[in-house]
Amino acid sequence: RSVRVPLLARTPATPTCAKLMVDNQSAKRKAPSVEASDGYFESYAGLGIHEEMLRCRRTDAYLRAIRSAGLAGKTVLDVGCGTGVLAIACARAGARKVYAVEASAVAECARAVVSASGLTGSVEVIRGKVEEVELPERVDVIVSEWMGCFLLYESMLDSVLRARDRWLKPGGSMLPRRAQMWLAPFRDEEAAEEQKAFWADVHGIDMSCLAPIARAELARRPEVELLLAQNVISSPSCVLDIGDLASCDLSDCQSLCASFDLSSHVRAELHGFVGYFAVELVPGQWLSTAPDAEPTHWRHVLFHCELPLPVQQDERIRGRLTMTQATQNPRCWDVVISFGVSGGGEERTQRYELDVRC
Repeated sequence: RSVRVPLLARTPATPTCAKLMVDNQSAKRKAPSVEASDGYFESYAGLGIHEEMLRCRRTDAYLRAIRSAGLAGKTVLDVGCGTGVLAIACARAGARKVYAVEASAVAECARAVVSASGLTGSVEVIRGKVEEVELPERVDVIVSEWMGCFLLYESMLDSVLRARDRWLKPGGSMLPRRAQMWLAPFRDEEAAEEQKAFWADVHGIDMSCLAPIARAELARRPEVELLLAQNVISSPSCVLDIGDLASCDLSDCQSLCASFDLSSHVRAELHGFVGYFAVELVPGQWLSTAPDAEPTHWRHVLFHCELPLPVQQDERIRGRLTMTQATQNPRCWDVVISFGVSGGGEERTQRYELDVRC
C-alpha cells in the first residue's frame, strides 16, 4: 500500500508559470472573486498538480473520448481547463470554438500553450469563475474533468451544472455524461498488525496505551491511498448513479443517503469501507477508479473503522451511507456510515470529515 496522501497537496506556482502570470494588481482587477476565494483555486495555480494529472491515464481516456465525440463544427465550453490540454484536443477534433475557463493563475499557462499550438483563433482562454464569466454564445458541448476523490469531493460538479444551466444549448451534451459512486468493505490485517506493533515498541518504549487514540483519530479522517483489489471482501454497492449529467438537478448532487446490502466473499475482519467512482465519458467509454482498475491520481478513499468487525463468509453486511456538504466549506463533506452484519450485534455508526486536512 502507498503512503498516506493528503487530499490537497499542491505545489506552489513554478517560476516558469510565474513569468506568464499577470501582476497581482491586474489579476485583482480582472478576477477579484478568484483572489478572494477560500484557497481552492490557488491550490491549482502551480504546475506540480497539473503534471500529476497530465501523467495520469485519465488524460488518455478523455482524449480518446473527445476524438470520438463528434465535435466537428461545434462550440465547446471547457470548465476548469487547467493547462488547456482538453480544450486543445477539442479544437483538434474539429470544434469551431472552444471557451476554456480557468479560475486559477494557471490560466496564463494555458494561454501560452494555446498560442504555441497555433490555436488562438479557435480556443479562447478566459480567466475567472465559470459562475461569473460571460460567453458570447451558448455551446453545444460542455467538457470538464470535475471529479474529486470519491467523485464529489471539492464539489466542482456544482460549478459544472451551473454552467450547464447558463450556457448549454437545448439538446447539448456533457462530457462526461454519467457518473457513479461505489462503496465496498475491505480488510487490511497487515496495516492493523503493523500499527499494533509500532505502538508496542516505539524506540524501546511501550506506547500501547496510545494505540486506541491513534485508531480513533484514523477513524475520523479518511485516507486517500491505493487499496489492493485483493483486500476488498465483497462486491461493491453503487451508492449514487447520476444517469444523465445533462438533465440532473444540482440538489441531487449536494447530499446523498444510500443503503447497501452486501455478501462477504470471505471470513475476515472488516477494517473499513473503500470509496471510488466511475464516469461514462461518451457512450460506452468508461473511466473507472476501482481497486481492480489501473491506478489513477484520485487513488481511493478509505473510511476506517475504529474497531474491526468480524465477518463470516457469505454473511450480509448491511448499512447506510450519508453524505452532506459541510456547512463552513461546501467543497468538503460530512460522511456518516452506519453498518452491521446479519449474524447479529449492534449497528455501528462512524462519522468522518472528508476535508482538505485529511
